[in-house]
Amino acid sequence: MKKLLSSLLLSTLLAGSAFASMDTMNPYDADFARMNQYFNSLIESHLSSSALNNFSYPRTDIQDAKDKIVLKFDLAGVDKKNIKLSIDENKILTVKGEKKESKEEKSKDFVKKEIFYGEFQKSIQLPKNIDESKLATKFENGILTVTIPKTEVKKPKARLIPIK
Repeated sequence: MKKLLSSLLLSTLLAGSAFASMDTMNPYDADFARMNQYFNSLIESHLSSSALNNFSYPRTDIQDAKDKIVLKFDLAGVDKKNIKLSIDENKILTVKGEKKESKEEKSKDFVKKEIFYGEFQKSIQLPKNIDESKLATKFENGILTVTIPKTEVKKPKARLIPIK
């Protein structure tokens, strides 16, 4: 998307410079150039904001073993009391919470701010053959581990139908 916006802005600039060369000197060229630079910086800062870069937060590892499913959520910096874990009747596991910034630094001028702070939610569809009553959790060193044992998949029995 950045490339698309950059190419659009570049083509606009090139088109503007072509018109400027047609009538010797346009007194508004400098103003348009400053305005274009301002809009470019707005677009760049918006596209590189931490909220957009962390749309998949928290990062997750999912292991599908023979007898269990193990999910690990990277929640470094999130307080345990700010995490909520749920599973619904459709076997959708949802982790949500909030990562709070320890102190606000209004006087600091950031060159780049990549650390994510704010509310998050991630939902994962689990298979039907899990035993959610035996689900176990562990939160250690910023990693939330959820272990869910699998149940045996019951294969539908086929019955023979007599042909008359």
